[in-house]
Amino acid sequence: NANYWPFAQEMLWGLDTFFLKHPSIRDNYETEFMIWSDMPIESFKGKVFPTESIEWPMPTLMRYHLFLQQEEYLQNFDFIFYIDVDMRITDWIGEEIMGNGLTAAQHPMYALRRNLQPPYEPNYESSAYIPRPGRIIEEDGKKRFEPLYYAGGFQGGKTEDFIKAMKVMRKRIDDDFGKNYIAIWNDETHFNRYLFENPPAVVLNPSYIYPDSLIANYYVKIWGR
Repeated sequence: NANYWPFAQEMLWGLDTFFLKHPSIRDNYETEFMIWSDMPIESFKGKVFPTESIEWPMPTLMRYHLFLQQEEYLQNFDFIFYIDVDMRITDWIGEEIMGNGLTAAQHPMYALRRNLQPPYEPNYESSAYIPRPGRIIEEDGKKRFEPLYYAGGFQGGKTEDFIKAMKVMRKRIDDDFGKNYIAIWNDETHFNRYLFENPPAVVLNPSYIYPDSLIANYYVKIWGR
């Protein structure tokens, strides 16, 4: 809605400046920006898909339903990436985001604080339910278990893989609706469930999804930095 437009303008400027635009690679890629909006958008160098305003959490929960309405158009691209409209891009985003499959970014809260249990879906009856996923990594010469929880604000990958994932998540969200249930963190929960079953080809560090707030009594206290 209109409240988000100042954020969107800043995010779109960042895309046009930093997204696959580094001088060393920008001639290798042709990018197109798409935005789904319930308000008229002028002077936007990209594709606008009109949509209706609906109550929270439906705008985020139903994102895959919305994107798949444009499946035929999305098939024109080799890679698709979704970025939240209120994200601010402050540095180069390059070829590191592209792999042979899906791309996901670690959620900074749970990547930075080892003692915090990520909010995986706890309801066995939900189609988003998963046990505790993660991987074994080596740190300072010692091996440890690193839980993996992915943020919904930056995701994507190869087009065929992302569209396949969106179709599965759309069905699972609908299945939960049939049980009169919404997963604990909406679409992000279903995204994590899908990645538990289909590990991403690229795992981005949490700097791709950091908050820009400097609220010391929250981020510093809870996250540790």
